[in-house]
Amino acid sequence: MKVKVKFFATFKELFGAESREIEMVDGANIKDLLAFLCRSNKLRKEIFDDSGEVRPYVIILKNGRHIKFFDGIRTRFQEGDTVALFPPVGGG
Repeated sequence: MKVKVKFFATFKELFGAESREIEMVDGANIKDLLAFLCRSNKLRKEIFDDSGEVRPYVIILKNGRHIKFFDGIRTRFQEGDTVALFPPVGGG
């Protein structure tokens, strides 16, 4: 199944694109997608902490809703889902 991933702010540079379509196996979830995307140590360190958990400041949306309203990083995909990844954002 295809999942579209959109990268925002500094993640555009980090992942080298504004968006990508990723082919995932049936039953894949957010954690599977992140593992696929974060193949280098640099990417892994930006997304995951030393214990392998997603850093608390990384914002992940599935179809416009925060994944905490689903099943967190175990949230599964359906064909055509869109995931948005936001880095920490500050400002004033």
